[in-house]
Amino acid sequence: MGSGRGALLAGVGTALALVLASGGAARAQAPVKIGVVEGLSGPPAIVDFGESYLQGVKLALEDYKAKGGKTPIELVVYDDEANPQRAVSVVQRLIQNDGVAGVIGTVSSGNVMAFAPVLQRAGVPLIAGPAAATDITTKFIDQKPSFIFRCSMIEKYQIDAILDWAVKNYKKIGLLHSTTGYGNFAAQEATAGLKARGVTLAAVEAAAPGVNDLTPQMIKMRDAGADLILHFHESFELPYRPLPRLDYKPVFAGNWGLSSLKVKDIVGVEAIQGTAMGQALDLSDPKAQAFNKRMTEKYGKEYRWPVVAALGYDAGQIMFAAVDKVGKSDPAKLRDAIEAIDGVQAVSATPAKPFGPNDHECLGQGDIFLGIWKGDTVVPAPK
Repeated sequence: MGSGRGALLAGVGTALALVLASGGAARAQAPVKIGVVEGLSGPPAIVDFGESYLQGVKLALEDYKAKGGKTPIELVVYDDEANPQRAVSVVQRLIQNDGVAGVIGTVSSGNVMAFAPVLQRAGVPLIAGPAAATDITTKFIDQKPSFIFRCSMIEKYQIDAILDWAVKNYKKIGLLHSTTGYGNFAAQEATAGLKARGVTLAAVEAAAPGVNDLTPQMIKMRDAGADLILHFHESFELPYRPLPRLDYKPVFAGNWGLSSLKVKDIVGVEAIQGTAMGQALDLSDPKAQAFNKRMTEKYGKEYRWPVVAALGYDAGQIMFAAVDKVGKSDPAKLRDAIEAIDGVQAVSATPAKPFGPNDHECLGQGDIFLGIWKGDTVVPAPK
């Protein structure tokens, strides 16, 4: 009888210990979930952008934890497959099933514009990137409060920097673009910008995204005497390929994807020399050099676009600092914290206080400059 009573008391004690333990676990702070949507499959250029931005976001989270961030944060990552319908679907899942407090992403501007209204209606903040279409945040800035932010290149600012340099340094300018939504949009911006500067294009050529040989387009550029080609085709390497056969060596300037280390490796260091593109990362800066070294050591050959990774890192820094300030999963307060964030020690040209009530872009026009391939590195173009 005594042994039975002892066993009963022991059982009660064990049960009580389990209850206390489970209560302690319940009181432990659940992680704040942040969704990340990027194009991680599909066209190679999309994947390169998506993987590079995600690499930066992940490194920012590692640094947040290493520096003792007090609020636990968990990334919930989805591949939108460069498909707008898929992008909307995964964002709805992030809101309804995963219960995220905020979202970062994605590559395709069309995908961002498809799901940004969903997040705005749900009251969940978005830091868009690396999508570059000019009006991503301005479509929402008058909706008080706007939940749509961005940390990326901005197409208009990039094109303005290119065109200012182009008209100053070249006599005959050609335009090559894809027939995708992005390519047509960039072509319209470039054409209007040149017209405003009093310049008429020497030649305009377009190519569908599935075309693998741009020899006919390059022959027409050569015959038109174009010494500079504005390059807004997503297959960045294609225009370089036929040039040796055509005895033609124009300079290219265009999308920031031309700064990809993968593009350099494909076309060769000699061929890419002098190619210009919009930039927001100065690799001659010691801070950028240190970041570049860390990313190279961490990701090896999978690390391809320093400026894209840097903007992903800074987007992550902003989001995680805002989460830490709020201290819990509260999308509305997180939005306010993102807008008010200050003291960001950015790797890219992102300023210490990136946002304000009427400006949800982390980069301003003055933060974007023209970069040029010189040797193995993209450096700021001479002014």
